[in-house]
Amino acid sequence: MLAQERHQLILQILEEQGTARTVDLAEKFECTDETIRRDLQILSDNNQLARVHGGASSLNGRPLLQSFTERRALNVDRKQAIAKVALELIEPGKTYAFDSSTTAFQLVSSLPDLPYRVVTNAFAVMEHIAHLGNIELISTGGRYHPKTQTFTRSDSYITLQRHHINIAFISCIGLDLTRGASEGFEEQAGFKEILVQFAKEVVLMVDSSKLNTCSEYFFAEFKNLHHIITDSGASTECVDALRRHGCKVTVAE
Repeated sequence: MLAQERHQLILQILEEQGTARTVDLAEKFECTDETIRRDLQILSDNNQLARVHGGASSLNGRPLLQSFTERRALNVDRKQAIAKVALELIEPGKTYAFDSSTTAFQLVSSLPDLPYRVVTNAFAVMEHIAHLGNIELISTGGRYHPKTQTFTRSDSYITLQRHHINIAFISCIGLDLTRGASEGFEEQAGFKEILVQFAKEVVLMVDSSKLNTCSEYFFAEFKNLHHIITDSGASTECVDALRRHGCKVTVAE
């Protein structure tokens, strides 16, 4: 791959994600860390990105708000590995909440048709569960946001308060190692902020590309997160940092 082509793809990744780590870019482009560092320096010198510790960010550090369809195509193998681990937590007779993340939907796609309750604000989750006969489906209601395929606002908050949620399965756009989980869509961040308060247990399913990054709106500190499931791309340093916050961390192979 020519350097110029690689530069354009790096800028595209930053536009989509807001930030990227050097090690992840090197793995993606099958080149050395040093090659990526040279690429980032060239792009920084041309005022096309900002250098940050361990990688780079877009000039404003903010990713574009991607549609559900766009997000669903990203890091599929990592999401499948995470979902396989999370599936072991599902058992009959309990109530589970799912956000509108594509990682949560990967888990929903594998759910057995057993007698338990699902509470969600995600259109894709509702559409899938509606075809299963034994699962009780609860929509949180609210106003529909087409790009993210999400229902938000006051109706959804009231519904969350009514139910005893045993486990909330959620994801995020970025997981800052100091401040916690963040989202790029303010209303979705507000929904998740309420959800983590009412759920007995919160399982954050976050692929390694999102570790040590952040987005626009923080919604959960580490004290709100009981169990973090990530993939084998997570560095030992990141995993150790998460565990120091008191979170149970599982690395999916």
